[in-house]
Amino acid sequence: MKGLRVVESGSGPAVLWVHGYTMDSTLWEPLWRLLPGWRHIGVDLPGHGGSEPLRPGTTLPALAARLAGLAAAEGAERVVGLSFGSCVALQMALEAPETVRHLVLAAPTLGGAPPDPAARRRYIELMTLRRAGGTGEQMTGLWMASPPDIFRGAAAHPELLARLRTVIGGHSWAELDTGAMAALTAHRHPPEDLARIGARTTVVIGDSDMPTFVDNARTLHRVVNKCRIWTIPNSGHLPLLEHPEMSVNALFDGLALSERVDSV
Repeated sequence: MKGLRVVESGSGPAVLWVHGYTMDSTLWEPLWRLLPGWRHIGVDLPGHGGSEPLRPGTTLPALAARLAGLAAAEGAERVVGLSFGSCVALQMALEAPETVRHLVLAAPTLGGAPPDPAARRRYIELMTLRRAGGTGEQMTGLWMASPPDIFRGAAAHPELLARLRTVIGGHSWAELDTGAMAALTAHRHPPEDLARIGARTTVVIGDSDMPTFVDNARTLHRVVNKCRIWTIPNSGHLPLLEHPEMSVNALFDGLALSERVDSV
């Protein structure tokens, strides 16, 4: 699809992977190696990695519809999203229920849910630093500092932390200049919308994630008809990246070809 960088690995049923804010698809590669038998398709969100810039005014439904079109073209009925990527994946299931039949939402993010207070402050600090002419290194350092505890769990894994720092170090931060993230984050996911989701939904949460995301997981489990929660021990906000080996069972459950008969 023109304007979006797409990377692929493996063969088998197609899975579309949607990364978190300031990240890109290269971070999925260690996890993909643990999941043979699938055709993994990673897409860089607009404004991230090798994709085109995020256009001001782009709404979450518009972005989700675009990615759902990519999923349909690739035959990907399964979508995995992490953090902000989970918000996009959730909207994809609402925009294209005929395409998205399996959802895996890690560190689930809901449009309109109360934000983590420390994360909200950090966004304001990032905008202030950007306007003051902060360098890429300074922006990366501020974004990855704790609190908020977005990267606290990753700090226990030096190799992962180094990869994250490299990827985030290449982020342009142009969305802070244009205000392009505002239209995306303005979208709301009321319970009546979430209740329309027909995809088999697996929520993955770290046992040390921030309370906002734990609450989001509980909301999804309560409202979405076919939803199961997997908790990854000794993990923070990025469980799929922090503990890929421990996340494999949750991913197999979410991507399974057969129908699940229970919801835990």
